[in-house]
Amino acid sequence: MNDHSDFDLYFKKHRLAKRMKLRYDAATDSAIVTMPPRSSEKAARKFAENNIEWLQEQRRSLPEIKKLWPGFFVPYQGQERLIIHDTDKSGRVHISENEIIVGGPLEGLPVRLENYLKKQARLVIEPMANEMAKNTGKHFKRIQIRDTKSRWGSCSSSGTLSFSWRLIMTPPEILRYVVAHEVAHLSEMNHSKAFWHVVDQLVYNAKTSRKWLKSEGSSLMFIKVEHHQ
Repeated sequence: MNDHSDFDLYFKKHRLAKRMKLRYDAATDSAIVTMPPRSSEKAARKFAENNIEWLQEQRRSLPEIKKLWPGFFVPYQGQERLIIHDTDKSGRVHISENEIIVGGPLEGLPVRLENYLKKQARLVIEPMANEMAKNTGKHFKRIQIRDTKSRWGSCSSSGTLSFSWRLIMTPPEILRYVVAHEVAHLSEMNHSKAFWHVVDQLVYNAKTSRKWLKSEGSSLMFIKVEHHQ
């Protein structure tokens, strides 16, 4: 980038790209230029420099950073709850109407809470995916609960369904839509009309859920899990 920018710049050639595309990666605070195979890095760098104001605007529009740490409010099933550390309790996690209470030592608290949320996500997602797959006459190989930063879920060609544990933070109807979306890929590995027909058979709110994920979901991806406090 030019002398007035502190963005890290990365280049990625794609064989199907017909023109350059610029993306701001908030997770790494970097700029990524996807470029046609025959494009030069010099031209890609110039392209990024010409769009420096757009990159800066993307950075400024980032949502508030939150942490899995006492004193922060984070959502659970769509409702904001205050994280509280209670030294008198064991290392377990208890969720009330307005609070997430985490016991045990302060050291390792974010990891214990993250592991708890991952477990809760699986407990909700797995039976839901089984029910939906049965309704569509399909089956999947296994379910993975991961911390993906760029997508809420995915379906591999081998039949593995992967989901972000952060879905447990979304309202229940949003989580259900994402599960339906990935289960539908067991029938249609594309986003054709046939695919959306399967989705609409499983949930009623696909369109509004997609809008919610686009407008509200990104903030959940910015909730940080500090493994070392």
